[in-house]
Amino acid sequence: MAAGWDGVPPVPDVELDPGLVARLDPSGQFAAAADLGGQLERGWDEAVAALDGVSVLETRRGPVDGVIVCGMGGSAIGADVARACVVARLAVPFEVVRGYELPAWASPSTLVVGVSYSGDTEETLSCVRGALARECRVVAVASGGELAALARERTLPLVPVSGGLQPRAALGHLVAALAALLERVGLVEGFGEQVAEASELARRLAAELAAVVPEPDNLAKRLARRLQGRVALIYGAALAAPAARRWKTQINENANAAAFFAELPELNHNESSGWTADPAVSSSMHIVLLDDRLAAAPLRRRVALTRELVSAYAAGVDVVESAGESPLARLISLSTVGDHTSLYLALLYGVDPAAVEAITWFKRRMAGEEASLPSQGGSGVPRRVPADVPGGELERA
Repeated sequence: MAAGWDGVPPVPDVELDPGLVARLDPSGQFAAAADLGGQLERGWDEAVAALDGVSVLETRRGPVDGVIVCGMGGSAIGADVARACVVARLAVPFEVVRGYELPAWASPSTLVVGVSYSGDTEETLSCVRGALARECRVVAVASGGELAALARERTLPLVPVSGGLQPRAALGHLVAALAALLERVGLVEGFGEQVAEASELARRLAAELAAVVPEPDNLAKRLARRLQGRVALIYGAALAAPAARRWKTQINENANAAAFFAELPELNHNESSGWTADPAVSSSMHIVLLDDRLAAAPLRRRVALTRELVSAYAAGVDVVESAGESPLARLISLSTVGDHTSLYLALLYGVDPAAVEAITWFKRRMAGEEASLPSQGGSGVPRRVPADVPGGELERA
């Protein structure tokens, strides 16, 4: 695992030590991140046991013509990870749906997996009901809630996952559940070996990134310090693309900070051009390039050239290289560094990494309830009220 640094040296601030973790992380998000390896191991065993003897596919319908996994947020990222690890070996399409509706190609021969950690995600429930209406082969993955109840009511295969966590902190459980399901239905082989390697690697990396490890020896602490006060842009190619999304969403939710991601080689055909116009904008951004060490040579060259380009304009650039051999281990290695970086960034901002006020506001407003806008920067009041936002009028094309 390596990182390179170009740009302005970080300014020392608060000490990222166990005392600060204890004060700002009462719900144990650091502990959950450190347990990713354990989650993968336990989640695999639990899912295999839950699926043992269960008729997931009705053989009279013939072979599966495709896989659709429906989920949102932390419940969907596990599907991205599982897909990235197997898509090159699958003979059928594998699509991850983040929304209310299934694609038109879903048929009675399609395996549709509804993943909702809470069991109450409205978009996922909508997709599952749509899949039942189309007589698809439906499997539920949940810790409880309405999705688990629906599975029991309709006698659908249910892969239960351990509850009590934030959905984004249950990555290991969700990845393992999907991996076991894909192997159980005969679409892939050898996922158990990938899970074993990824679990061991995640444990080792978590120890290297723990709060007791001093900042000079702790990659995640150093990265968080460099990202503080800047907009994070996370870039990744192929296997590293889901990890880039994971970094972005973890920074969003854990640190309550703006972050974005893009995928190579596509970004070289558009986003690369966006760096040259306004120095005031580009100099506020910090790039993290996720480099899969076993990626194809053209992709690795694009990572190097992208670093060369953006280093001339961005506030800073880091490259984080994957570790491990199997696809899952390499992807988990990148995600583990990102998870810890986002948590240390939360500490630098004085944020409880479990708090997601803006998401709670959205859910309440979608339910028709009144809710106050979240505060910004610990001020206790919103930065602006909507009427004060310039250009807020509706413009029609």
